[in-house]
Amino acid sequence: MYSIKAVSQATGLSIETLRAWERRYRIVEPQRDPSGRRAYRPDDVIRLRKLREATENGHPISRLASLSERELDTILQAAKKSGGSVPPLQRIGAQMIEAAEDYRPADCDRLLAMALALLPASQVVTDVLAPTMVEVGERWHRGEMSIVQERIISQAVRKQLSSVLDTYGRIADGPVMVLATPSGERHELGILMCALLAASKNVRCHYLGADLPVPEMSHYASRVGADALTVSVLMSEHLNDTLGQLGELASTLPDQIEIWGGGHAITQLAGGRLPRRIKLLDDMNAFEREIALLEARIRH
Repeated sequence: MYSIKAVSQATGLSIETLRAWERRYRIVEPQRDPSGRRAYRPDDVIRLRKLREATENGHPISRLASLSERELDTILQAAKKSGGSVPPLQRIGAQMIEAAEDYRPADCDRLLAMALALLPASQVVTDVLAPTMVEVGERWHRGEMSIVQERIISQAVRKQLSSVLDTYGRIADGPVMVLATPSGERHELGILMCALLAASKNVRCHYLGADLPVPEMSHYASRVGADALTVSVLMSEHLNDTLGQLGELASTLPDQIEIWGGGHAITQLAGGRLPRRIKLLDDMNAFEREIALLEARIRH
Protein backbone atom coordinates (compact mmCIF):
# COMPACT_ATOMS: atom_id res chain seq x y z
CA MET A 1 0.00 0.00 0.00
CA TYR A 2 1.17 3.53 -0.81
CA SER A 3 0.61 6.84 0.97
CA ILE A 4 -0.88 9.78 -0.94
CA LYS A 5 2.53 11.47 -0.92
CA ALA A 6 4.15 8.42 -2.52
CA VAL A 7 1.37 8.20 -5.11
CA SER A 8 1.83 11.87 -5.94
CA GLN A 9 5.53 11.30 -6.56
CA ALA A 10 4.93 8.13 -8.57
CA THR A 11 2.20 9.56 -10.83
CA GLY A 12 3.25 13.18 -11.19
CA LEU A 13 -0.14 14.32 -9.91
CA SER A 14 -0.30 16.83 -7.08
CA ILE A 15 -1.92 15.82 -3.81
CA GLU A 16 -4.60 18.45 -4.40
CA THR A 17 -5.40 16.95 -7.82
CA LEU A 18 -5.59 13.44 -6.39
CA ARG A 19 -8.05 14.54 -3.74
CA ALA A 20 -10.13 16.51 -6.23
CA TRP A 21 -10.33 13.60 -8.68
CA GLU A 22 -11.38 11.22 -5.91
CA ARG A 23 -14.00 13.61 -4.60
CA ARG A 24 -15.53 14.63 -7.93
CA TYR A 25 -15.12 11.55 -10.09
CA ARG A 26 -14.35 8.63 -7.74
CA ILE A 27 -11.39 7.78 -9.96
CA VAL A 28 -10.03 5.35 -7.37
CA GLU A 29 -11.23 4.46 -3.90
CA PRO A 30 -8.23 4.27 -1.56
CA GLN A 31 -8.47 2.37 1.68
CA ARG A 32 -7.66 3.94 5.04
CA ASP A 33 -4.89 2.90 7.40
CA PRO A 34 -5.52 2.67 11.18
CA SER A 35 -4.79 6.40 11.47
CA GLY A 36 -7.36 7.28 8.80
CA ARG A 37 -4.81 8.19 6.15
CA ARG A 38 -5.34 7.18 2.50
CA ALA A 39 -3.67 3.95 1.41
CA TYR A 40 -3.44 3.16 -2.31
CA ARG A 41 -2.98 -0.19 -4.03
CA PRO A 42 -0.48 -0.74 -6.88
CA ASP A 43 -3.39 -0.99 -9.34
CA ASP A 44 -4.55 2.46 -8.23
CA VAL A 45 -1.13 3.92 -9.01
CA ILE A 46 -1.11 2.36 -12.48
CA ARG A 47 -4.59 3.70 -13.29
CA LEU A 48 -3.72 7.18 -12.06
CA ARG A 49 -0.60 7.27 -14.22
CA LYS A 50 -2.66 6.29 -17.27
CA LEU A 51 -5.22 8.98 -16.48
CA ARG A 52 -2.52 11.61 -16.11
CA GLU A 53 -1.04 10.62 -19.48
CA ALA A 54 -4.46 10.74 -21.15
CA THR A 55 -5.22 14.19 -19.74
CA GLU A 56 -1.84 15.42 -20.98
CA ASN A 57 -2.97 14.32 -24.46
CA GLY A 58 -5.93 16.66 -24.13
CA HIS A 59 -8.70 14.36 -22.87
CA PRO A 60 -10.87 15.83 -20.07
CA ILE A 61 -10.80 13.86 -16.84
CA SER A 62 -14.60 14.11 -16.63
CA ARG A 63 -14.84 11.85 -19.70
CA LEU A 64 -12.03 9.52 -18.72
CA ALA A 65 -13.31 8.82 -15.22
CA SER A 66 -15.82 6.11 -16.13
CA LEU A 67 -13.62 4.28 -18.64
CA SER A 68 -12.36 0.77 -17.98
CA GLU A 69 -8.68 -0.15 -18.04
CA ARG A 70 -9.13 -1.64 -21.49
CA GLU A 71 -10.74 1.52 -22.81
CA LEU A 72 -7.98 3.66 -21.30
CA ASP A 73 -5.37 1.43 -22.93
CA THR A 74 -7.17 1.78 -26.27
CA ILE A 75 -7.05 5.56 -26.03
CA LEU A 76 -3.39 5.67 -25.08
CA GLN A 77 -2.41 3.19 -27.80
CA ALA A 78 -4.36 5.15 -30.41
CA ALA A 79 -2.64 8.36 -29.31
CA LYS A 80 0.80 6.75 -29.65
CA LYS A 81 0.08 5.27 -33.08
CA SER A 82 -1.41 8.46 -34.49
CA GLY A 83 0.80 10.95 -32.71
CA GLY A 84 -2.19 12.12 -30.70
CA SER A 85 -4.51 12.66 -33.69
CA VAL A 86 -8.12 11.51 -33.62
CA PRO A 87 -9.28 8.73 -35.98
CA PRO A 88 -11.31 9.98 -38.98
CA LEU A 89 -14.76 10.84 -37.67
CA GLN A 90 -16.60 9.08 -40.45
CA ARG A 91 -14.75 5.86 -39.64
CA ILE A 92 -15.98 5.81 -36.04
CA GLY A 93 -19.61 5.80 -37.18
CA ALA A 94 -18.90 3.33 -39.97
CA GLN A 95 -17.17 0.97 -37.57
CA MET A 96 -20.13 1.17 -35.17
CA ILE A 97 -22.45 0.18 -38.00
CA GLU A 98 -20.13 -2.65 -39.02
CA ALA A 99 -20.04 -3.92 -35.43
CA ALA A 100 -23.85 -3.83 -35.21
CA GLU A 101 -24.24 -5.66 -38.52
CA ASP A 102 -21.84 -8.32 -37.23
CA TYR A 103 -23.75 -8.56 -33.91
CA ARG A 104 -20.89 -7.22 -31.78
CA PRO A 105 -22.54 -4.92 -29.19
CA ALA A 106 -19.43 -4.74 -27.00
CA ASP A 107 -17.45 -3.28 -29.90
CA CYS A 108 -20.21 -0.73 -30.49
CA ASP A 109 -19.92 0.34 -26.86
CA ARG A 110 -16.13 0.50 -27.05
CA LEU A 111 -16.06 2.61 -30.21
CA LEU A 112 -18.49 5.16 -28.85
CA ALA A 113 -16.72 5.29 -25.48
CA MET A 114 -13.47 5.96 -27.32
CA ALA A 115 -15.05 8.73 -29.37
CA LEU A 116 -16.43 10.39 -26.22
CA ALA A 117 -13.00 10.25 -24.61
CA LEU A 118 -11.07 11.46 -27.65
CA LEU A 119 -13.39 14.20 -28.89
CA PRO A 120 -15.37 17.13 -27.47
CA ALA A 121 -18.97 16.12 -26.78
CA SER A 122 -20.26 18.63 -29.34
CA GLN A 123 -18.16 16.99 -32.04
CA VAL A 124 -19.29 13.50 -31.07
CA VAL A 125 -22.92 14.63 -31.33
CA THR A 126 -22.73 16.65 -34.55
CA ASP A 127 -19.99 14.85 -36.50
CA VAL A 128 -20.28 11.24 -35.30
CA LEU A 129 -23.68 10.38 -33.87
CA ALA A 130 -25.99 12.58 -35.95
CA PRO A 131 -24.83 11.28 -39.35
CA THR A 132 -24.49 7.74 -38.02
CA MET A 133 -28.07 7.63 -36.76
CA VAL A 134 -29.33 9.06 -40.07
CA GLU A 135 -27.47 6.31 -41.93
CA VAL A 136 -28.84 3.66 -39.55
CA GLY A 137 -32.38 4.92 -40.13
CA GLU A 138 -31.98 4.88 -43.90
CA ARG A 139 -30.56 1.37 -43.88
CA TRP A 140 -33.41 0.16 -41.70
CA HIS A 141 -36.02 1.69 -44.02
CA ARG A 142 -34.32 0.08 -47.04
CA GLY A 143 -34.40 -3.27 -45.30
CA GLU A 144 -30.61 -3.47 -45.11
CA MET A 145 -30.49 -3.51 -41.31
CA SER A 146 -32.59 -5.61 -38.95
CA ILE A 147 -34.38 -4.33 -35.88
CA VAL A 148 -31.87 -6.13 -33.67
CA GLN A 149 -28.92 -4.53 -35.46
CA GLU A 150 -30.51 -1.09 -35.10
CA ARG A 151 -31.11 -1.78 -31.42
CA ILE A 152 -27.44 -2.68 -30.88
CA ILE A 153 -26.43 0.84 -31.94
CA SER A 154 -29.32 2.54 -30.14
CA GLN A 155 -28.54 0.75 -26.89
CA ALA A 156 -24.86 1.68 -27.16
CA VAL A 157 -25.76 5.33 -27.72
CA ARG A 158 -28.23 5.34 -24.84
CA LYS A 159 -25.80 3.63 -22.46
CA GLN A 160 -22.70 5.68 -23.25
CA LEU A 161 -24.43 9.05 -23.45
CA SER A 162 -26.32 8.47 -20.21
CA SER A 163 -23.08 7.61 -18.44
CA VAL A 164 -21.26 10.72 -19.68
CA LEU A 165 -24.33 12.87 -18.99
CA ASP A 166 -24.28 11.71 -15.38
CA THR A 167 -20.60 12.64 -15.09
CA TYR A 168 -21.20 16.13 -16.45
CA GLY A 169 -24.21 16.51 -14.17
CA ARG A 170 -22.03 16.30 -11.06
CA ILE A 171 -19.95 19.35 -11.99
CA ALA A 172 -22.20 21.61 -14.11
CA ASP A 173 -23.23 24.89 -12.47
CA GLY A 174 -24.64 26.93 -15.37
CA PRO A 175 -28.21 27.50 -16.63
CA VAL A 176 -30.89 24.94 -15.79
CA MET A 177 -32.55 23.05 -18.64
CA VAL A 178 -35.24 20.38 -18.76
CA LEU A 179 -35.27 18.08 -21.80
CA ALA A 180 -38.00 15.65 -22.87
CA THR A 181 -40.31 14.56 -25.67
CA PRO A 182 -44.10 15.01 -25.36
CA SER A 183 -46.71 12.26 -25.17
CA GLY A 184 -46.65 9.91 -28.14
CA GLU A 185 -43.06 10.68 -29.14
CA ARG A 186 -40.97 7.68 -28.18
CA HIS A 187 -37.81 8.51 -30.10
CA GLU A 188 -35.43 9.70 -27.42
CA LEU A 189 -31.93 9.56 -28.93
CA GLY A 190 -32.21 13.02 -30.44
CA ILE A 191 -33.18 14.69 -27.17
CA LEU A 192 -30.56 12.61 -25.34
CA MET A 193 -27.88 13.95 -27.70
CA CYS A 194 -29.16 17.45 -26.99
CA ALA A 195 -28.82 16.80 -23.27
CA LEU A 196 -25.22 15.65 -23.65
CA LEU A 197 -24.33 18.65 -25.80
CA ALA A 198 -25.93 21.05 -23.30
CA ALA A 199 -24.29 19.37 -20.29
CA SER A 200 -20.88 19.64 -21.96
CA LYS A 201 -21.50 23.40 -22.10
CA ASN A 202 -21.94 23.56 -18.31
CA VAL A 203 -25.76 23.45 -18.44
CA ARG A 204 -27.44 21.74 -15.49
CA CYS A 205 -29.58 19.26 -17.41
CA HIS A 206 -32.69 17.50 -16.13
CA TYR A 207 -33.19 14.78 -18.73
CA LEU A 208 -36.68 13.30 -18.46
CA GLY A 209 -36.63 11.06 -21.52
CA ALA A 210 -39.42 10.28 -23.95
CA ASP A 211 -43.22 10.27 -23.96
CA LEU A 212 -43.93 12.73 -21.14
CA PRO A 213 -47.34 14.43 -20.69
CA VAL A 214 -47.16 18.19 -21.06
CA PRO A 215 -48.65 19.01 -17.61
CA GLU A 216 -45.97 16.93 -15.87
CA MET A 217 -43.23 18.39 -18.04
CA SER A 218 -44.40 21.92 -17.27
CA HIS A 219 -44.79 21.25 -13.54
CA TYR A 220 -41.31 19.71 -13.29
CA ALA A 221 -39.66 22.60 -15.13
CA SER A 222 -41.34 25.07 -12.77
CA ARG A 223 -40.31 23.16 -9.66
CA VAL A 224 -36.63 22.94 -10.58
CA GLY A 225 -36.40 26.58 -11.65
CA ALA A 226 -35.58 25.84 -15.28
CA ASP A 227 -34.27 28.59 -17.52
CA ALA A 228 -35.26 26.65 -20.64
CA LEU A 229 -37.34 23.62 -21.60
CA THR A 230 -36.27 21.75 -24.74
CA VAL A 231 -38.62 19.37 -26.54
CA SER A 232 -38.05 17.17 -29.57
CA VAL A 233 -40.67 15.66 -31.88
CA LEU A 234 -39.55 13.56 -34.83
CA MET A 235 -42.66 11.69 -35.91
CA SER A 236 -45.10 13.66 -38.04
CA GLU A 237 -48.05 11.25 -38.22
CA HIS A 238 -50.03 13.22 -35.63
CA LEU A 239 -49.18 16.85 -36.34
CA ASN A 240 -52.46 18.21 -34.96
CA ASP A 241 -51.91 16.42 -31.66
CA THR A 242 -48.32 17.68 -31.55
CA LEU A 243 -49.53 21.21 -32.24
CA GLY A 244 -52.07 20.93 -29.43
CA GLN A 245 -49.45 19.75 -26.94
CA LEU A 246 -47.06 22.53 -27.91
CA GLY A 247 -49.86 25.08 -27.55
CA GLU A 248 -50.69 23.73 -24.09
CA LEU A 249 -47.02 23.91 -23.13
CA ALA A 250 -46.73 27.51 -24.33
CA SER A 251 -49.81 28.55 -22.36
CA THR A 252 -49.04 26.77 -19.08
CA LEU A 253 -45.30 27.18 -18.64
CA PRO A 254 -44.25 30.28 -16.65
CA ASP A 255 -43.14 33.15 -18.89
CA GLN A 256 -39.60 33.25 -17.52
CA ILE A 257 -38.89 29.74 -18.85
CA GLU A 258 -37.88 29.69 -22.51
CA ILE A 259 -39.25 26.93 -24.75
CA TRP A 260 -36.98 25.45 -27.42
CA GLY A 261 -38.18 22.96 -30.00
CA GLY A 262 -36.53 20.76 -32.60
CA GLY A 263 -37.09 17.69 -34.70
CA HIS A 264 -38.71 16.95 -38.06
CA ALA A 265 -42.32 17.25 -36.87
CA ILE A 266 -41.80 20.61 -35.16
CA THR A 267 -40.03 21.94 -38.25
CA GLN A 268 -43.11 21.03 -40.30
CA LEU A 269 -45.22 23.22 -38.00
CA ALA A 270 -43.10 26.30 -38.69
CA GLY A 271 -44.52 29.16 -40.73
CA GLY A 272 -47.29 30.44 -38.53
CA ARG A 273 -48.68 27.27 -36.97
CA LEU A 274 -46.07 26.96 -34.23
CA PRO A 275 -46.84 28.98 -31.07
CA ARG A 276 -44.80 32.19 -31.22
CA ARG A 277 -43.30 31.54 -27.82
CA ILE A 278 -41.51 28.39 -29.01
CA LYS A 279 -38.04 28.99 -30.39
CA LEU A 280 -37.44 26.72 -33.38
CA LEU A 281 -33.96 25.18 -33.59
CA ASP A 282 -33.19 23.69 -37.00
CA ASP A 283 -30.17 21.61 -36.02
CA MET A 284 -27.56 20.93 -33.34
CA ASN A 285 -25.49 23.93 -34.39
CA ALA A 286 -28.47 26.20 -33.73
CA PHE A 287 -29.02 24.48 -30.38
CA GLU A 288 -25.37 25.03 -29.44
CA ARG A 289 -25.54 28.73 -30.39
CA GLU A 290 -28.70 29.22 -28.35
CA ILE A 291 -27.03 27.69 -25.29
CA ALA A 292 -24.25 30.28 -25.52
CA LEU A 293 -26.81 33.09 -25.81
CA LEU A 294 -28.81 31.73 -22.85
CA GLU A 295 -25.72 31.65 -20.66
CA ALA A 296 -24.84 35.21 -21.67
CA ARG A 297 -28.36 36.42 -20.85
CA ILE A 298 -28.28 34.81 -17.42
CA ARG A 299 -24.84 36.20 -16.57
CA HIS A 300 -26.02 39.73 -17.34
